[in-house]
Amino acid sequence: MPMFAARLHQKIVEHSPLCVGIDPSAALLKSCNLPNTPDGAFEFGKRVLEAADYRISLLKPQSAFFERFGSAGLKAVEELTTLARSREVLVLLDGKRGDIDTTGAAYAEGYFSSTTTLRVDAVTTHVYLGLAALDPFLEIAVRAEGGVFVVVRSSNPEGRELQTARMANGETVAQNLCREITLRNRKQGEGLQYLGAVVGATCDDAAATVDALPQSFILAPGVGAQGATIQDVLKRMPSARGRVLPNVSRAILANGGGVADIRTTIRSLQDQARELL
Repeated sequence: MPMFAARLHQKIVEHSPLCVGIDPSAALLKSCNLPNTPDGAFEFGKRVLEAADYRISLLKPQSAFFERFGSAGLKAVEELTTLARSREVLVLLDGKRGDIDTTGAAYAEGYFSSTTTLRVDAVTTHVYLGLAALDPFLEIAVRAEGGVFVVVRSSNPEGRELQTARMANGETVAQNLCREITLRNRKQGEGLQYLGAVVGATCDDAAATVDALPQSFILAPGVGAQGATIQDVLKRMPSARGRVLPNVSRAILANGGGVADIRTTIRSLQDQARELL
């Protein structure tokens, strides 16, 4: 396995496949008695890390909830990322970037270069401009031993029509992406590789989708507030054992917003997520 895949695999074995999302919206911060400020967003992320004792496979800050504060928000997500990685927590930045040529490369440098202040382990991307347009981005990620998760089948119902549209060769858009992602991973070698996919836990075609991505880690959003459970992930993605990462964000506050409350929730979710191994 490349470095990113090997590290993520080890974290999954150690801590369960649970991916913990950090979505510090105004409503969420209020429910935790934190100010709706960059400092409040950082403190929420720090609270979650402390509640988990830094023992999670993957932390997923949603960039938008930090970017809404401008430069101070970017500083907050930088500080949170630095804190997490200093304690050997892998960070997947959820920014869904995607652009062509040198612009795509510039995005990648912002997350994977040796000089960036927002160095992460992986990022999410979208490919409306075509997967091949991401090649400069992917090349930089590979050199930096980072990971990339491409949105293939999203959990929102609005995405279904586009993602299941048929192309001239008869494949759906999602099927085409699966094939192209798998080809790129195969070029890197055998086993799990750096190029993962986002497949919603609420998608009724999730099984066929992940079957077509045998060398990819699968990020599965939609657990918790969007209605899916970890048991749903197990039923809908049976071939993805050991490589599917159920993502829970707002639902980590199910028992309350204090450190002890979040710790109880995370431990319970991790116990459930171990059934996916």
